[in-house]
Amino acid sequence: MGRLYDADDANPQAKLAAKKALRAKMVAFRKGLTMEQRAKKSRAILERLYREPAFQKAKTIFAYASMPEEVQLYDLLREALKQGKRVGLPLITGKGLMEVVNLPSLDALVEGKFGILTVKKELQEIIPASEFDLVIVPGAAFSERGDRLGLGGGYYDRYLLEKAPQAARIALTFDGQVTDAVPMEPHDAKVNLILTEARRIEPKGI
Repeated sequence: MGRLYDADDANPQAKLAAKKALRAKMVAFRKGLTMEQRAKKSRAILERLYREPAFQKAKTIFAYASMPEEVQLYDLLREALKQGKRVGLPLITGKGLMEVVNLPSLDALVEGKFGILTVKKELQEIIPASEFDLVIVPGAAFSERGDRLGLGGGYYDRYLLEKAPQAARIALTFDGQVTDAVPMEPHDAKVNLILTEARRIEPKGI
């Protein structure tokens, strides 16, 4: 994917417009994949993750219940629980704010805000952010430098930078979502590792 903005442009409005354009392009790319393509690519991506020492050593993982057009993570949730790892899922608590609640089993999932699956209210138990070893970070686009474009809410940027800076950050993404450059701001969180169906990208200097 090509460059969609001028990396030297410090104009906040121009950067916001560049983010919006890149996000729209990547969301369209994801939606353009067939269900079979997503399933096959997702399996390949998860196989890469299972080989990573950061996953193998992690005792507490912050993941998410994927939407239909995203890399499918239900097998990851199942596998992590099977291995005895503690798994957390996001819970939106306010504008731009979230906590992470323990996932006791896949049977505990119900539809929450924005149609995102979360843990049943009566079973929700917040996991302290300081206890996460690994965060599986969603995003619309990533660069080989570890830059990340989220979906516009800022939830993960705040959580990662302010609450869980100690956790390793891994992006599981389709290879077509890796682009030359992503418009970044000081409050945007980078990722430590990007895994796609085709390659392993470890950004330097993060």
